[in-house]
Amino acid sequence: MPEIIIKDEIARRNLELTRIAVRNGEYGKPYLGLDTKAYRDFREGRSSKPPGQDHDQATALMMRDVQGEEVLCLAGGGGQQSAEFALCGAKVTVLDLTPEQLELDRIAAEHYGYDVTLIQGDVRDLSGLPGDHFGRVYQPISSLYVPDLREVNQGVARVLKSGGLYFCNYTYPVLYMAEKKGWDGEAYVVRFSQPHVSGRVLERKSDGLMNFTEGEFFGEFNHLFSDIINGQIAEGLSIVGVWECPGRRLERSKLTPGSREHQDSVLPYGLSVVSRFTG
Repeated sequence: MPEIIIKDEIARRNLELTRIAVRNGEYGKPYLGLDTKAYRDFREGRSSKPPGQDHDQATALMMRDVQGEEVLCLAGGGGQQSAEFALCGAKVTVLDLTPEQLELDRIAAEHYGYDVTLIQGDVRDLSGLPGDHFGRVYQPISSLYVPDLREVNQGVARVLKSGGLYFCNYTYPVLYMAEKKGWDGEAYVVRFSQPHVSGRVLERKSDGLMNFTEGEFFGEFNHLFSDIINGQIAEGLSIVGVWECPGRRLERSKLTPGSREHQDSVLPYGLSVVSRFTG
């Protein structure tokens, strides 16, 4: 796998931060314990529900009818989605900036015995991929590392076949940049002190507050809901559906107030958008 040419400071910083996160164990492990029989039953039509992880509606939609399809896991290294799509019968390509993440996809492919194409590359530059080629493009949360979503949307539209589906996770507009004060005993307190805009996210050293005006840039960008939806439409991507994350209903009564799981059952942390390329 040839060494990637880092196109700019943004890519260099993202690669650096991701490698630190991988070393610290902040990224998930590859899926090496999947029930291969359940996937075989699903791809051969004996089961209608996608097996594996607890999928939201958007991911379940993307996994249906992929047998024989070319699927691109975009900025999706880690040996997770690539394994699931391959076991559903897809021909999988993974593009990721981080070689350590791509190595996990290689390990998963070797474990289950399928072929996978691994490409170290930048999500903002898909010029090295064939046009009009993929039936699915699946992009886990990574859009927050992109300053201008048009770079991604244009690349995705070029590599998708007509009628192909694009899945992308986004941080939840407004709430992502809100100052979350936590559980006060009765409710979660969310504070807004700045206008909601697109742009670089900075972290203030004095109190760790994320904001747009002062502090250290740590590689992330905020995007408005209008950036997300209108940006896709402008490139011929017709919105199929939008879902809040998590997409499953959590049993709040069994969760501890103030915990991450309880907060996620009250406040969405992201959006899943599925669109279809219509040209």
